[in-house]
Amino acid sequence: MLLQSQIGALLHQDHMTTIETLQGLEELLGSTRKPPSFDAALADKLGALAATLRAEVESHFAFEEGHLFPLFVSKGESGIVMMLTHEHRSILPLAVRVADLAVAAASQGFDEQSWRDFRDCGAELVEREIFHIQKEEMGLLAAISALLNESEDTALAVTYQETVKS
Repeated sequence: MLLQSQIGALLHQDHMTTIETLQGLEELLGSTRKPPSFDAALADKLGALAATLRAEVESHFAFEEGHLFPLFVSKGESGIVMMLTHEHRSILPLAVRVADLAVAAASQGFDEQSWRDFRDCGAELVEREIFHIQKEEMGLLAAISALLNESEDTALAVTYQETVKS
């Protein structure tokens, strides 16, 4: 993977954080078929999960769609933009649902139904989001290095840090 660009490095860092979060979610989901016991550690884990998911799908996706993808389209690279935007549209509501379920469970724990919903939605999210990140890591980051000049890269990195990381 090429990380010669500033924005590519920032997006990669976010991807790694998200993968780590999704791996934690997968471990939680695989730990038991029954709702886990509610305690402060579970509440903290669920709160962190919700925050990371929201940052990824809301801020990260919005940055890509609002700042990065228009540059790609202007350079004739609409195929990758259409594919990734389509994936964003399918991942976004699922990630928000998992985050909402995590927030609710962080305050009161899971019952049988909420745990079943969380497990089902969470498993689907892990599969979709990891596959999406793999595509971005292999395709988008390499394309960034090939398509953007240094000033575009620097401007995107500054915008990203101001909007996503604030």
